[in-house]
Amino acid sequence: MDPTTPTGLWEQVLAFDTAAPIEQARTLPASWYISDAFDALERRAVFLDTWQLACRAEQVAEPGSFVSGRSFGLPWVVVRGGDGVLRAFANTCRHKATEICTGSGVLSHFTCPYHGWTYRLDGSLRTAPRMAGIEALDRATMALPPLGVEIWGPLVLIHRDPEAPPSGPGIGELTRALEATGWDRLQWHSRRTYEVACNWKAYCDNYLDGGYHVAHMHPDLAAQLDLGRYRTEVFDTYSLQTCPPADEASAPEGRTPAGRTEGGALYVWRYPNLMLNRYGPCLDTNLVHPISADRCRVTFDFWFDASHLHDEAWIRASLESTEQTQREDMEISERVQAGMASGTWHSGPYAPRVELGIHHFHLLLARALRRATEPIDGTSAPGEPTP
Repeated sequence: MDPTTPTGLWEQVLAFDTAAPIEQARTLPASWYISDAFDALERRAVFLDTWQLACRAEQVAEPGSFVSGRSFGLPWVVVRGGDGVLRAFANTCRHKATEICTGSGVLSHFTCPYHGWTYRLDGSLRTAPRMAGIEALDRATMALPPLGVEIWGPLVLIHRDPEAPPSGPGIGELTRALEATGWDRLQWHSRRTYEVACNWKAYCDNYLDGGYHVAHMHPDLAAQLDLGRYRTEVFDTYSLQTCPPADEASAPEGRTPAGRTEGGALYVWRYPNLMLNRYGPCLDTNLVHPISADRCRVTFDFWFDASHLHDEAWIRASLESTEQTQREDMEISERVQAGMASGTWHSGPYAPRVELGIHHFHLLLARALRRATEPIDGTSAPGEPTP
């Protein structure tokens, strides 16, 4: 099967059986983790068709404040207008497609650095120097293309489609669960970014295995959690993993429960690539961004309760603990990627009692890729209804 052809890609997408129950199912094939064709397909059919984390709400709280970036080939800017309305736009000048602004800050209007075209904070064209004499220059069509934008707790999300349905109704229970922890009252502290030599899905798989790997890979974290009571729940577009704190009786031999997981852990995964780790006075937001078929970028933002921000020793110990866990996760994810690329493995079984989150992730991904690659003649996949 040649994944560079439409037929070959469709056949590889069908290689994952979405109808099989977890007890009978096989994981995603190795080809999904090593193929450039799959990498390109996922950018189009998954990442550009879902709400993506852009910035922190506090960064765009004041009129004129903006944050810009690039996601999956799309330059974007989020800005708070003088009227107080939060907006997002494609960050490309209508003249020569130049990326208008970079970074973040405060401004009164956008100015393209190439030829000096300016735009108001509502995206409308303000000035177009030396363009007099153009026939039928319709200023209404020269506005910056809008994007979807919404605030979720302390986070700002964007969507390529300005008419995309808001995500709130589908994640109401999740939002209420996070609000109950006071996540919107935490204060941002710092950011760390890592480049990992694995496909983005391999990193997500590791996160979603229901604590299966924790006892083997993270002995310090395992000492803080009662892994015997680790639970996974799956919903439409997200999953929750919860685990209560360990006591002396449940801690691994030779280790004492201590650290940043006071009160237990709540691990949130929101399709396709956003993770939130909530425990005690801490919140880590974790965004996984594919770079290529075999590399991804992982960005952590760290938030703490205000009562802990001035305790530098505690903050340092907390970040060191997270760093250790992250290094362990990176190493094992890279070793998984090496096996995927070896040609000696095709797919494996799920552990039915713990790997519910991975199976759920794979189902959502496979269904999105089937919709994007289904032949024009409407041929249906095994186990799927004819549209």
